[in-house]
Amino acid sequence: MKRFMILVVTVLAAAFLLSPEAKAQGTPLLCKVSLGGGGFASVTLSNLTTKTIPKGQTLFAKKGNETIKFEAAEDIRENGSVSYRTNDAAFQDEGDCSGWY
Repeated sequence: MKRFMILVVTVLAAAFLLSPEAKAQGTPLLCKVSLGGGGFASVTLSNLTTKTIPKGQTLFAKKGNETIKFEAAEDIRENGSVSYRTNDAAFQDEGDCSGWY
């Protein structure tokens, strides 16, 4: 029974550590939500690292229990930022959110 439990815990840990979202959480981004018009909100992700985030990289934003992802349409340089529009209900309040890639 003990071996089985260790196997289960190991498999669950590996699944979490190897998931794209877990890998992406290794590099945080500053994330802010501001309200736009017509039911849309603007999610701004800022690169606070010293390296460029390459075009095509998947970026994540989380507010409450909702996580959305975006694809970087161009390189995001150090101290650069990018904004995306969303109509996701969780992002309809201004303020901070969690961002990473």
